[in-house]
Amino acid sequence: MLDLKKWAPFFAFLIFGSITVLLWQNQNRHERELVLRHTETSSEQIRIRIEGLMKARMASLESLAERWVERVPPDFSKTRFLDFAKMFYSHYPGFMGINWIDPTGVVRWVFPANSNERVIDTPIFEPQNFRAQKTFHILHIDQSIVTSCVELIQGGLGYNTFLPLAYSGKIQGYLNGVFQVKRIVDICLAKDILKDFWVRLYEADQLIYTNEQQSDENSEKNGLRILREIRFPGKIWKLDLSPKARVYPSGGMVWKVSVLIFGLVVSAILSLLLHLLLERMQMYREARDQALQEVRERKRTEKTLIENEKKLEATLAELADKNTELETFVYTVSHDLKTPIVTIEGFIGALREDFGDLIDEKAEKYLNYMSDASRRMEILINDLLYLSRIGRLPERKIEFSFDDLMKKVLKTLQPYIDESSVTLNVEKGLPLIYGEMERLSQVLENLLSNAVKYIGKENPAPRIDVGAIDNGGQKVFFVRDNGIGIEKHYYQKIFEIFQRLPAGKKIGEGTGVGLTIIKRIIEHHGGKIWLESELGKGTTFFFTLKGKET
Repeated sequence: MLDLKKWAPFFAFLIFGSITVLLWQNQNRHERELVLRHTETSSEQIRIRIEGLMKARMASLESLAERWVERVPPDFSKTRFLDFAKMFYSHYPGFMGINWIDPTGVVRWVFPANSNERVIDTPIFEPQNFRAQKTFHILHIDQSIVTSCVELIQGGLGYNTFLPLAYSGKIQGYLNGVFQVKRIVDICLAKDILKDFWVRLYEADQLIYTNEQQSDENSEKNGLRILREIRFPGKIWKLDLSPKARVYPSGGMVWKVSVLIFGLVVSAILSLLLHLLLERMQMYREARDQALQEVRERKRTEKTLIENEKKLEATLAELADKNTELETFVYTVSHDLKTPIVTIEGFIGALREDFGDLIDEKAEKYLNYMSDASRRMEILINDLLYLSRIGRLPERKIEFSFDDLMKKVLKTLQPYIDESSVTLNVEKGLPLIYGEMERLSQVLENLLSNAVKYIGKENPAPRIDVGAIDNGGQKVFFVRDNGIGIEKHYYQKIFEIFQRLPAGKKIGEGTGVGLTIIKRIIEHHGGKIWLESELGKGTTFFFTLKGKET
């Protein structure tokens, strides 16, 4: 019994030491598995990129060949070919050169000239091989030809593609696309892949590309290699991908052995080891669960974003439809609804002109009612048209002084103000404002005409003040009158369309659209409008405008 207690720490050390060794080996396998997955993913990425690039380039060559012979009347000039070649070369990177070969098999035109000038006047096949020429001309008239990878005249390993250019059943020439393997790899492979992996490309048993140097370390010492076939028109390449040492976790063998020794030392302290082991397992589970939860949350968020994006697109489409409907409505109002009004006015005038002697006072009164009603209807339609154009048909915004705006408005309203015996007081030195001058002049015209209209006929000293105050660094403009005032429960209602004050209904003027137009213009300029009023003492309208953006 005493011996068992004596050897218990030793047995515990053996058990937990064995566990430590197993965990250490498992970690190594895990790291290797991560490297393997990374290598497989990278190899698949390389395959997809090279196949996609080369299929696209072959398709672009076929497109160039079709466009070359499709013109009527035909134009097989050098200038046209070089224009085509330049366009395709710049838009579809990957070509080493795009050349035109005459029907005898001699390269005549090349692009770009600086890297392909050595191939000019070079025969592609030997003239004495008549059988090969015949085959080339007849059997392959509807086929593209892809050569094996060889050392190019332009330099480096690569291959050529030849597309016959047939016009009216005869060979006009051949379109030659030159591809250098290194250039294809440089375009398709990210720099990180070349830093992390040894890349080899084979065509049959021929090595056509590698990023290895003689001074590099042995790339196969880790024994991990991934092979892939890369297929595109006319070619089957084999990709051999091996991870470099930098892909493996840092620290190397020294770090791994240190971890093992540390685990064995800790295993000797049985109780502490157990505690630390359980704690570490718990921490690992929490980290794993948290990572999984974050992944689930991210997926839910991405799904929500996609759904919101679809809703937004649907909303935008619906908004576009609504705008179209609005434009149709505006067109209908401006043409169809105005036509009856013009007709009514015309017939009223015709009645007065043709039957003026027969129209008595009562009939004239009815005609006046009809004329006034059609005039109000025309004003209402014009107001609605004006309201619909605000923001939808914007004018050019400029910076101008408020004083100039007042002068423009008073040219129209001064006779109306003088006729009403209203004293108008405008502050001097009002600030510059930024916006659409015609729209803002409409704001002042409506506010001033409303002030004159509702100032009260019994007012002994009618007065209107126009100015600006500073409110926390922002200019607030105002139009104040000492008229009849507005009850508080109408403060917001009067800005709604077709809403009029009881006093306005008694006067009989207005359409109930004027203040709606004012509010729409002010909001279109990034501002807001509100009022303060007291019955029997007058009303003040305040509004702000957004400054010029810098």
